Amino acid sequence: MLNDDELEEIRRRKMQILMERAQEAEKPKALEPMANGLVNELYDATFWQTISKTKFAIVDFYGEWCGPCKTLAPMFAELARDYSEKVYFAKIDIDRNSRTTVQFGVQSVPMIIAFKDGKPIGKLPGLRPYNDYDMVIEQMIGGGPDNSSYV
Repeated sequence: MLNDDELEEIRRRKMQILMERAQEAEKPKALEPMANGLVNELYDATFWQTISKTKFAIVDFYGEWCGPCKTLAPMFAELARDYSEKVYFAKIDIDRNSRTTVQFGVQSVPMIIAFKDGKPIGKLPGLRPYNDYDMVIEQMIGGGPDNSSYV
C-alpha cells in the first residue's frame, strides 16, 4: 500500500502532465507551416516546388532596377513579420527568372500574386499602401469580410 508522500508525488506528477497538455492545447497552430517571417527568394527552378507546398503565399515579382519595387521591399518585409506563421512571403526577380514571369504574364512591376493551396488566386499590380496588402491578406486567410474577390 502507498503512503501519503507517495500518493502526493503521484498527484503532483499527474497535475504537472495535465498542465503541460493544457498549455500545448492553448498554443495557436500555424496557418502556414512554411511561413518564417521573412521574404524568401524564389527562382524558376524552385518556384513551383515551393509554392505547391504552401497553404497561403504572397509573391512579389520585382526588378532590381525598379524604383517602386525598392519602395515596396521594406513594406513587404514588414508584412512578412506581421503575418509570420500565417502566410509565406517570397520574391522573384523577373529579369533572372523569365520562365515563371512569362507563366504569369507579368509585364509590369511590382506585381504581387496571391496563392492559396498552391494556386494563384489574384494579382495586385503596382505599388500600393500597406493597408491594401493587409486587407488582401486578411481576406485570403479568412479574416476579412469577403473571400470572393479583392483585386
